[in-house]
Amino acid sequence: MIWIITSPERLHEEERIIAALLSAGASRIVLRKPGWTTEQYMTLLDAINPDCYDRLLIRDQPLLAAQYGLSGVHWSGEAKAFHSTALYRENSTGIHSPGEITSTNKRYNTLLLSPVFDSISKPGYHGRAGGMLTNKDNRPVLALGGVDHTNIILLKQWLFDGAALLGAIWKTPAKAVDNYYRIQQLWNKSDLT
Repeated sequence: MIWIITSPERLHEEERIIAALLSAGASRIVLRKPGWTTEQYMTLLDAINPDCYDRLLIRDQPLLAAQYGLSGVHWSGEAKAFHSTALYRENSTGIHSPGEITSTNKRYNTLLLSPVFDSISKPGYHGRAGGMLTNKDNRPVLALGGVDHTNIILLKQWLFDGAALLGAIWKTPAKAVDNYYRIQQLWNKSDLT
């Protein structure tokens, strides 16, 4: 399972790239634009083909998730305190140590553990969550932070259910789909080893 998190900045033709990544097989795309207003998110959503909505999650915008029929909401640390009930098909959140897997509320049905490897998009943000997962609490745990074609194969050995990609995809937006394909093929190939 490969998820993609959007670049924090608005990118040229981002809506086209999002649709192409979903067509290429990305499981989910998380619309994560820290500091954006509801109106800015609406402008982006209005530019995205509605056929994509059922595979999009949006950060901390439950009303927009409902309005646009999105797959769910990705809750940031700041917004977790306000999230009182699971109203969406998917509720995901980030965690920062394997120990948080079992202590994180079950209403979050997918967990993104970071940083697993040294971040591509945040220089100086060093990986510290890599290694074997011993208890996933019966829910998917995705690796976030520094995941690319050089290390994706390690994740299955460590019992991750997949990855959430950011820097490996958006560092070169013109090659986003090619970079996704390369990583996805290696993830699939690791099933055979």
